[in-house]
Amino acid sequence: MPETSTSPIWPLETPRGTENDTESDSVNLVPAWQLHDARIADDAKAFWRRLRVLPPSVSADQRAMELCAAAYIKNELVGVSTITLEYHPGLRTRLGIFRCLVSPDHTQRRIPKRLTDYSRGLLENWSKQNPQEEVLGMAFTLESQKFELLRKRPVWRGANNAYYWLIGYAPNGNQIRLTWFAHAKVD
Repeated sequence: MPETSTSPIWPLETPRGTENDTESDSVNLVPAWQLHDARIADDAKAFWRRLRVLPPSVSADQRAMELCAAAYIKNELVGVSTITLEYHPGLRTRLGIFRCLVSPDHTQRRIPKRLTDYSRGLLENWSKQNPQEEVLGMAFTLESQKFELLRKRPVWRGANNAYYWLIGYAPNGNQIRLTWFAHAKVD
């Protein structure tokens, strides 16, 4: 894990330090998107096994290929985000579908929010550098019940002028949120 870090912190703090990493209090956010970092992948697989969260049909190796960011406290992995790239026909665009998992022991440190904003920044930068991929935003399904007050707001403001828009509901009733990247243009 890198010794230096920087990450946007809720609500609007600008990243400090290096361009790729983030430290806020004792939580270090580390990039993993498209890096295929063996240490982060091994830590994530052990984390998923310990929490028993992967469905039987999902391979830990495959999910590790989707890693976007990792949250560490000292040398302990306490949270991860993953991204899959998918075409969304209703929006006629390709999006990064975001997932986030944080250890139940560390949910009070706003790590889910930090990982969301940090991952968005990583994916947006990658999207700008890889325009042929045509990824114009990031979407996720809000599964945690811990965001009861935020659920009532159709738009959330994130770090670095990001907005997370309510765009619908999954069949199970969970909200679907979308954030467009600043460089996004649609037909």
